[in-house]
Amino acid sequence: MGLITDTELAAAKKKPDDLWFRQGVQGIISRAIAGSWAEPLMLARRAFGEATEQPFESIARLTGSLAGKVLRPFFTLARSEGEHRLEDTLKATRLAENMTGIYGDDFYINDKRVVRRVHTCPFRSREGATIICHVGEAAGQELFKELVPGTRHKVHVTMARGHAHCEYSYEID
Repeated sequence: MGLITDTELAAAKKKPDDLWFRQGVQGIISRAIAGSWAEPLMLARRAFGEATEQPFESIARLTGSLAGKVLRPFFTLARSEGEHRLEDTLKATRLAENMTGIYGDDFYINDKRVVRRVHTCPFRSREGATIICHVGEAAGQELFKELVPGTRHKVHVTMARGHAHCEYSYEID
Protein backbone atom coordinates (compact mmCIF):
# COMPACT_ATOMS: atom_id res chain seq x y z
CA MET A 1 0.00 0.00 0.00
CA GLY A 2 1.26 3.46 -0.87
CA LEU A 3 0.95 6.77 0.91
CA ILE A 4 -2.29 7.55 -0.91
CA THR A 5 -5.44 5.44 -1.08
CA ASP A 6 -7.44 4.96 -4.26
CA THR A 7 -10.22 7.09 -2.76
CA GLU A 8 -7.80 9.92 -1.92
CA LEU A 9 -6.22 9.65 -5.36
CA ALA A 10 -9.60 9.93 -7.08
CA ALA A 11 -10.56 13.00 -5.01
CA ALA A 12 -7.17 14.75 -5.06
CA LYS A 13 -6.37 17.79 -7.13
CA LYS A 14 -3.53 16.68 -9.42
CA LYS A 15 -0.83 19.12 -10.50
CA PRO A 16 1.78 17.83 -12.98
CA ASP A 17 5.23 19.42 -13.07
CA ASP A 18 5.99 22.05 -15.67
CA LEU A 19 8.45 20.77 -18.25
CA TRP A 20 10.48 23.98 -18.29
CA PHE A 21 13.85 22.26 -17.80
CA ARG A 22 13.35 19.66 -20.55
CA GLN A 23 14.45 21.62 -23.62
CA GLY A 24 16.63 24.43 -24.88
CA VAL A 25 19.00 26.33 -22.63
CA GLN A 26 17.15 25.09 -19.56
CA GLY A 27 17.74 21.49 -20.66
CA ILE A 28 21.46 22.18 -20.99
CA ILE A 29 21.49 23.74 -17.52
CA SER A 30 19.64 20.70 -16.17
CA ARG A 31 22.15 18.26 -17.64
CA ALA A 32 25.07 20.33 -16.31
CA ILE A 33 23.58 20.40 -12.81
CA ALA A 34 22.90 16.67 -12.83
CA GLY A 35 26.40 15.94 -14.11
CA SER A 36 28.11 18.22 -11.62
CA TRP A 37 26.70 16.68 -8.44
CA ALA A 38 24.91 13.44 -9.26
CA GLU A 39 27.66 11.70 -11.20
CA PRO A 40 30.36 12.20 -8.52
CA LEU A 41 27.98 11.00 -5.80
CA MET A 42 27.05 7.84 -7.70
CA LEU A 43 30.72 7.18 -8.46
CA ALA A 44 31.59 7.49 -4.77
CA ARG A 45 28.70 5.16 -3.84
CA ARG A 46 29.84 2.55 -6.36
CA ALA A 47 33.48 2.82 -5.31
CA PHE A 48 33.12 2.91 -1.53
CA GLY A 49 29.70 1.39 -0.81
CA GLU A 50 26.83 2.36 1.45
CA ALA A 51 29.08 3.88 4.13
CA THR A 52 29.73 6.73 1.68
CA GLU A 53 26.18 8.01 2.07
CA GLN A 54 26.36 9.20 5.70
CA PRO A 55 29.05 11.88 5.24
CA PHE A 56 27.28 13.21 2.14
CA GLU A 57 23.93 13.23 3.96
CA SER A 58 25.45 15.34 6.76
CA ILE A 59 26.76 17.86 4.24
CA ALA A 60 23.38 17.85 2.47
CA ARG A 61 21.54 18.57 5.74
CA LEU A 62 23.76 21.57 6.45
CA THR A 63 23.36 22.81 2.88
CA GLY A 64 19.57 22.38 3.00
CA SER A 65 19.31 24.26 6.28
CA LEU A 66 21.44 27.16 5.04
CA ALA A 67 19.55 27.29 1.74
CA GLY A 68 16.25 27.39 3.60
CA LYS A 69 17.37 30.30 5.76
CA VAL A 70 18.63 32.24 2.74
CA LEU A 71 15.67 31.46 0.47
CA ARG A 72 12.81 31.88 2.98
CA PRO A 73 12.37 35.63 2.33
CA PHE A 74 12.24 35.06 -1.44
CA PHE A 75 9.66 32.30 -1.11
CA THR A 76 7.64 34.54 1.22
CA LEU A 77 7.67 37.37 -1.32
CA ALA A 78 6.68 35.04 -4.17
CA ARG A 79 3.82 33.42 -2.25
CA SER A 80 0.36 34.03 -3.68
CA GLU A 81 -2.79 34.53 -1.65
CA GLY A 82 -4.70 31.28 -1.18
CA GLU A 83 -1.84 28.92 -1.97
CA HIS A 84 -1.70 25.58 -0.18
CA ARG A 85 0.07 25.71 3.19
CA LEU A 86 2.77 23.38 1.88
CA GLU A 87 3.21 25.13 -1.48
CA ASP A 88 6.63 26.62 -0.64
CA THR A 89 7.87 23.11 0.19
CA LEU A 90 6.44 21.81 -3.08
CA LYS A 91 7.92 24.66 -5.13
CA ALA A 92 11.37 23.98 -3.66
CA THR A 93 11.01 20.26 -4.34
CA ARG A 94 9.86 20.74 -7.92
CA LEU A 95 12.63 23.23 -8.66
CA ALA A 96 15.38 20.99 -7.26
CA GLU A 97 14.04 17.84 -8.89
CA ASN A 98 13.16 19.36 -12.25
CA MET A 99 16.61 20.95 -12.54
CA THR A 100 18.10 17.45 -12.39
CA GLY A 101 15.66 15.88 -14.86
CA ILE A 102 13.28 14.42 -12.27
CA TYR A 103 9.56 14.98 -12.97
CA GLY A 104 6.32 13.96 -11.30
CA ASP A 105 2.86 14.95 -10.10
CA ASP A 106 1.59 16.46 -6.86
CA PHE A 107 -1.70 15.20 -5.44
CA TYR A 108 -3.30 17.71 -3.07
CA ILE A 109 -5.21 15.51 -0.61
CA ASN A 110 -6.38 18.19 1.82
CA ASP A 111 -5.14 21.44 3.40
CA LYS A 112 -2.59 19.54 5.50
CA ARG A 113 -1.31 16.86 3.14
CA VAL A 114 0.14 16.49 -0.35
CA VAL A 115 1.50 13.30 -1.92
CA ARG A 116 4.12 13.52 -4.66
CA ARG A 117 4.77 10.80 -7.22
CA VAL A 118 7.87 11.00 -9.37
CA HIS A 119 7.67 8.99 -12.57
CA THR A 120 10.65 10.29 -14.59
CA CYS A 121 14.17 10.01 -13.16
CA PRO A 122 17.32 9.82 -15.29
CA PHE A 123 19.14 7.97 -12.50
CA ARG A 124 16.58 5.23 -11.80
CA SER A 125 18.49 2.31 -13.30
CA ARG A 126 21.98 3.53 -12.52
CA GLU A 127 24.14 1.63 -10.07
CA GLY A 128 24.61 3.69 -6.91
CA ALA A 129 21.52 5.85 -7.52
CA THR A 130 20.20 5.35 -3.98
CA ILE A 131 22.72 7.96 -2.80
CA ILE A 132 20.91 10.55 -4.94
CA CYS A 133 17.64 9.71 -3.16
CA HIS A 134 19.18 9.78 0.32
CA VAL A 135 21.20 12.97 -0.14
CA GLY A 136 18.25 14.74 -1.77
CA GLU A 137 15.92 13.68 1.02
CA ALA A 138 18.38 14.83 3.70
CA ALA A 139 18.82 18.25 2.10
CA GLY A 140 15.09 18.55 1.50
CA GLN A 141 14.10 17.78 5.08
CA GLU A 142 16.29 20.59 6.40
CA LEU A 143 15.16 22.98 3.67
CA PHE A 144 11.49 22.24 4.44
CA LYS A 145 12.02 22.91 8.17
CA GLU A 146 13.17 26.41 7.27
CA LEU A 147 10.66 27.20 4.50
CA VAL A 148 7.54 25.75 6.14
CA PRO A 149 8.21 24.94 9.81
CA GLY A 150 6.37 21.82 10.93
CA THR A 151 6.57 20.03 7.57
CA ARG A 152 6.89 16.27 7.88
CA HIS A 153 8.32 14.40 4.91
CA LYS A 154 7.78 10.65 4.51
CA VAL A 155 9.24 8.52 1.72
CA HIS A 156 7.39 5.35 0.75
CA VAL A 157 9.08 3.88 -2.33
CA THR A 158 11.88 4.86 -4.69
CA MET A 159 12.67 3.94 -8.27
CA ALA A 160 16.32 3.39 -7.34
CA ARG A 161 15.13 0.39 -5.33
CA GLY A 162 13.26 -1.05 -8.32
CA HIS A 163 9.80 0.50 -7.97
CA ALA A 164 7.81 1.96 -10.88
CA HIS A 165 7.79 5.42 -9.27
CA CYS A 166 8.96 7.30 -6.19
CA GLU A 167 6.27 8.32 -3.73
CA TYR A 168 6.49 10.60 -0.75
CA SER A 169 4.18 12.79 1.28
CA TYR A 170 4.35 16.18 2.90
CA GLU A 171 2.19 16.82 5.94
CA ILE A 172 1.75 19.67 8.39
CA ASP A 173 -0.35 20.12 11.54
